[in-house]
Amino acid sequence: MYFIFQEMQIDLGDTPVENIFINDYMPVADGTYVKVYLMGYKYARDKQSNFNNETIAKNLKLPLSDVMSAWDYWQNEGIIIKHETDDEYNYTVEFVNLKQLYIDNVYKYIKQNKKKPDYVDNNELISSSKISENKKMMEEIEEMYGRPLKISEKQKIVSWLNNYKMNPEIMAQAFSYCINNKKAKRFSYVESVISAWHDEGVNDIDSMVEYLEKRNDRYSVYSRISKALGFNRILTEAEMKIIDKWVDEWDFSMEMILKCLDNSTKINNPNLNYFDKILSDWYKNGFKSIEDLKNDVKPEANKKSKKPGNTGTKAKNKFHNFDQKIKDYSEEELESIVKKRFEKKLSNLGLSMPDGGENDE
Repeated sequence: MYFIFQEMQIDLGDTPVENIFINDYMPVADGTYVKVYLMGYKYARDKQSNFNNETIAKNLKLPLSDVMSAWDYWQNEGIIIKHETDDEYNYTVEFVNLKQLYIDNVYKYIKQNKKKPDYVDNNELISSSKISENKKMMEEIEEMYGRPLKISEKQKIVSWLNNYKMNPEIMAQAFSYCINNKKAKRFSYVESVISAWHDEGVNDIDSMVEYLEKRNDRYSVYSRISKALGFNRILTEAEMKIIDKWVDEWDFSMEMILKCLDNSTKINNPNLNYFDKILSDWYKNGFKSIEDLKNDVKPEANKKSKKPGNTGTKAKNKFHNFDQKIKDYSEEELESIVKKRFEKKLSNLGLSMPDGGENDE
């Protein structure tokens, strides 16, 4: 008995793609960038030398600029290397061996720190848990995993804090970056990210944002917004989806988003839903720049509200009418009116005008 494969009558070929690319890089990349990577990867595997970026653009029916942007993205991700040539549009693309990259990132610090034990005993774990920052970090990581961490997992995290000299806040950010942004929960992958961040001198939020912005990584957007709001915590996955809507669906720039977040000083406990409503109004009104916001002026309430039939002029009262009638009489007529009214009052009281009253002036 033996085992054999059926032979193909026509060899159509195949292209083996590393699972590291499929699991860790492909899910979070733009679909166009993935197509460019795979097409170039196939040409490299077939050792074809008669292809270039124009060929890829033609075969994929894409603008040449999209192909160029794709290679920039993958180089920032660290999985290809561009070797410049005389032709700025056609350069040599070297595909990094992802298995070797993974091994280098995960194990190089273990090799460099052989004298430092990775094992953390129970006493050290208990001491670490008494530090408020460490306790908060562990709670945030457990919330991301949706379950309590195992003792062995907590020991690994504490050992990373020691070996990579990373503060608990950035450690929690690294887990959030891997779990929420890269959709990777494996501890080995998390350590590779922590190792890379340590290599680049990432030790606080500012340096992390700067590092990720250079790589055109969406997580830098999340971090800048979280910092602008003064959040002393990791953003939830639902909050990240709201931000994705602002950037991808509504196409707001970071400048516009931060302008909206300026309103956070006006409210207690700001949350993303509050700013989502503001940006929703801006989106509906077509506001895309700071200049556009000058048109966002609410009509000023009319302090002198007009009632139906009111012409806006001051209502005339009986005193005003009386004053107008007085102006219609001469002095002699007014004097006669007053005298007659006085005589009438005296008559009602059974009295009469005193002598000489008529000539009294």
